[in-house]
Amino acid sequence: QVLSALAPLPWDRPAAGSSLAMDLFSCTSACRPCDPATDTVRFDPANLGAGGRVAALDKVEETWILEQQQRQLEEELAWRRAAEEKQAALERRQAEERGDLQRREARALQEREARARREEEEAQRQEEARREREERLLGEEAERAVWERRQREERAAAEEAARHSEVARAERDRRRRESVACFLKEHGFTGGVRGPKRNMVNTTFPLHRAAKLGDAQMVEWLLVEGAVPSQTNSSGRTADQVARKHDSQNSHSAALRALGSMGALRAGGA
Repeated sequence: QVLSALAPLPWDRPAAGSSLAMDLFSCTSACRPCDPATDTVRFDPANLGAGGRVAALDKVEETWILEQQQRQLEEELAWRRAAEEKQAALERRQAEERGDLQRREARALQEREARARREEEEAQRQEEARREREERLLGEEAERAVWERRQREERAAAEEAARHSEVARAERDRRRRESVACFLKEHGFTGGVRGPKRNMVNTTFPLHRAAKLGDAQMVEWLLVEGAVPSQTNSSGRTADQVARKHDSQNSHSAALRALGSMGALRAGGA
């Protein structure tokens, strides 16, 4: 009866709707729990009059307004906290992304530096290998040059020795021929090294005369110039037999050796 007697109340207004009436009677806050001792509005219907009714309505409206302001304030604080948390989460995510980007960039830099070091080391190895090849080639060329120089020197030395040998041989041949010519002239042989010399008693040859004298050098020279060791004189003796006949206490041993060695050579050559 009291409620129906009252003038239009705030919850009867079209803008407030039914939710406002529920808020006023329940006295429940969205941000804090309800306290029946402090949140319940009490009034005495007997004492309500026209002024009391207005005062009661004002009190209810004031309470409602305060609660709405408190609720808006709490909602704004909650929204601000949510926005701050969202911003903090965004900043953390951005920081993590920046950290990931920095780590990726650092890793990419390390990989580039490692690749550059590997390329530099490979280039150094190739350069060292090239230098080693060049040094080896130079060494081989130097060794070949030394070997060729030695070969040239050896050939030159051999040629020089051959020339000296040829000169010495020519000199020996000249001296031999001169000595043989002098021997033949001295002992009256006019027919050369194989020509005989005859007289009223016997016939002899230059080789037999040299063997009789025990002249080993002349025996050798006469054999070289073409004397025949098997030639016999008028007594039927060879030069070797003549040397043995006149040998006294090995006086003709050198001549006998010359006759034997040169005779063997002549026999082998024949």
